[in-house]
Amino acid sequence: MVSGYRARGYNFDITNSTAYDQYFVQGRPIYESISRIVDDIFNEYIRRKGQNVPYFTSFCNGTTATCQGMSQWGTVTLAERGLTPLEILRSYYPPDIEIAETNIITGNISSYPGTALRTGSTGLDVQTIQVYLNRIRRNYPAIPAVTDEAGVFGDSTKAAVTQFQRIFNLAADGIVGRSTWYKISSIYTAVARLAELDSEGQALGIGTVPPGSMLRQGSSGQDVITLQYLLDLISAYYPDIPAPTQDGIFGSQTRQAVLAFQQAMQLNADGIVGPQTWQALYDTYQGIQQNVPPTGSGSGVINYTVQAGDTLWLLSRRYDTTVEAIKQLNGLTSDMLLIGQVLKIPAAGSPSWFEYTVLPGDTLWLLSRRYGTTVEAIRQLNGLTGDLIDVGQILRIPVRS
Repeated sequence: MVSGYRARGYNFDITNSTAYDQYFVQGRPIYESISRIVDDIFNEYIRRKGQNVPYFTSFCNGTTATCQGMSQWGTVTLAERGLTPLEILRSYYPPDIEIAETNIITGNISSYPGTALRTGSTGLDVQTIQVYLNRIRRNYPAIPAVTDEAGVFGDSTKAAVTQFQRIFNLAADGIVGRSTWYKISSIYTAVARLAELDSEGQALGIGTVPPGSMLRQGSSGQDVITLQYLLDLISAYYPDIPAPTQDGIFGSQTRQAVLAFQQAMQLNADGIVGPQTWQALYDTYQGIQQNVPPTGSGSGVINYTVQAGDTLWLLSRRYDTTVEAIKQLNGLTSDMLLIGQVLKIPAAGSPSWFEYTVLPGDTLWLLSRRYGTTVEAIRQLNGLTGDLIDVGQILRIPVRS
């Protein structure tokens, strides 16, 4: 097949032959220059700011096929005007999209947890289903609200699952098996328009409760990716914990990171991730998230990332402002917040310090390196006469000016 690009004023044609183009056929040669570009960008993806999941983008040639998304011929015109790749993308998609990079490189992993969820089940998989069902019920109000504690499969979760199964002609047993799991995921994708350009987006991330799985060397799957992500983030704050490769496979490297984490948290260092280690990972992760100071914009505004449990009222009290001021600044029409959402918070002035809760393994020297200050500055601000600090102690950390 040859497209008539020369007839349109270009000095080339596009074919499906590797003698001329980069059309890939197994076993045939490819251009080294294009191979290098692919190596550089293959782990980059587009997302909305404040979200981790990829943003759905459609692409068409703009002539024989048209779509809401990016056009092949339109991009040529924009590139010739000198726009950068990101500026070209923002010409077609929302202006807050960004190009992100991930080190989680893995084959296809089934989202189904492997075992059915039922009354008494706990963990991140339960929380995922609860979040999905509560969103689905906005379109299907016959489904009762899930009011159980996040990550706990109680009576209200069972009632919502059972009604969902009735509506979609599944066996109404209140158990989330493989077919119910994928049906809930499919309907959630539809109602939240995750496969549309006007998608609501999704910001559940790793959730607020740990998975219920038991992981050890040889394990693989989505829970291993969650484990590796947590260890990678924590390793940036605990230099004795190595960062594992985020590939979804529990190998010797991941085991070493788990052992180092367990030793740092004074847990039984067996290299197995069970309930205690999962909880310690989540507690440490959430502690780090809560202790990272908000970034200022230089205009009396703080950029704040929504954490589990946050409400507009709590944020207004914390930053000495009003709910209405936050809503106006962010163009909000309701009080609903999503974990991971980035808010602009009105601030009368830039704070000179922020509060930090001491975590296991912290020292004044590590804190000074982490937040770009000095041991002496932390001592003076907190009236300390020595270097001894206790887990749970609240310190004031000077903000970099």
